[in-house]
Amino acid sequence: MREWLPEDDLVFVVLDAVAALDLGEFRRQYRADGHGRAAFDPEMMVALLLYGYCQGERSSRVIEKRCGRDVGYRLLTGGLHPDHATIARFRARHEKALGGLFSQVLRLLAAEGMVSLGMISLDGTKLAGNAAQKANRTLPQIDKLLAEAAAADAAADARLGDKLDEPTPRTLARRAERRERLATARDRLAAEDVARRDAQRAKLQAWEAAAAAGKPRGHRPGDEPPRPNRNNTEPRANTTDPDVRVMRNQKGYVAGYNGQLVVTAQQVIVGAVLSQHPVDRTLLHPVLDACRQQLAQAGIRPKLRTVLADSGYVSEENFARADAGGLRLLAPLAKDPARRRHRAPQRPKNLDRLPATARATRRLRHPRGRDDYKMRARTVEPVFGQLKACQKLTMMSRRGFTACENEWLLACTAHNLRKLHRHRAEG
Repeated sequence: MREWLPEDDLVFVVLDAVAALDLGEFRRQYRADGHGRAAFDPEMMVALLLYGYCQGERSSRVIEKRCGRDVGYRLLTGGLHPDHATIARFRARHEKALGGLFSQVLRLLAAEGMVSLGMISLDGTKLAGNAAQKANRTLPQIDKLLAEAAAADAAADARLGDKLDEPTPRTLARRAERRERLATARDRLAAEDVARRDAQRAKLQAWEAAAAAGKPRGHRPGDEPPRPNRNNTEPRANTTDPDVRVMRNQKGYVAGYNGQLVVTAQQVIVGAVLSQHPVDRTLLHPVLDACRQQLAQAGIRPKLRTVLADSGYVSEENFARADAGGLRLLAPLAKDPARRRHRAPQRPKNLDRLPATARATRRLRHPRGRDDYKMRARTVEPVFGQLKACQKLTMMSRRGFTACENEWLLACTAHNLRKLHRHRAEG
């Protein structure tokens, strides 16, 4: 067992925070799911998971080993040794309640005076899911797999008849789960294909109606909808985790999710959203609305003033909606606003037709706007680095959108506890 280190004071911060949290939902669930035997105290289990996420340990097996080797974990558990199955079941059973701890911890930070909403930064990152990119399949490929499985079952029934009346053994239960995942992926691709065809049919009907009325119209839409991907490939779904989407990051493509954060100038996360949509442009105001809701749940007045975002969130609709809501949105049209262009772009934007974008451009060119926008590189970008480097959140450890969403909120909760620890250490 290693010796006590100064940074282990984080244990006491976690214990103080858990003691101030409302864990009634955990206790009610434990009483409802009782099995007639003594269970570990929910307060201890919550503290164990929060401390593990603060240390970058999300594996239940690793946390189990730390409970016997690490002095910080032993202090949290009081010498008890919950096994990895107990830790994993607790996290899965209480995933929604664990995600709800984000607003409760945010309330604790507000009581310490650490939540300032005068200037906030918004950004997103692509997080790999617990699924391989090579597990993506097209709709014909999934239909072929399901047909092969159905044929194998029919052959087994014809050979064995009704001899096997026992339930599926636990060692073979995952095969049934895999078939369910295949069916879910197939249904999603089929539904998306129907939606694209309906949208294309609506465009064609609108064009024909305009032609019959003699109104101006453009080119006639085709009978078949265009491919949804830029590289003109068939849409695919992941057979390991059907909820993941193909995301593009700096290194290429990844099967995962889009993690969005709203961060204050003190690098405190005040809004966290996990999305399946790969484009940030459509997520600006939904993320801000979710941030306001999470702040309200924490008992904080959700009055947002200045929002700093990158060029991925730029659109006329976003700027117009921000102006209508009294929000000062600073976002550059180019990816690197500090770099001077030596030549004009090939397709410059006609700002006369985009009044809200023109106002936002003038706002960012003002000396005050330039100085404020410099804060973005010192707020939200380091938070993503801390989540991925210090807390080792480079990919999700669970499967399913709901499970990954609550895991993302739990990781953000742990980040805010680390900030609380640093705030108290600095006095």
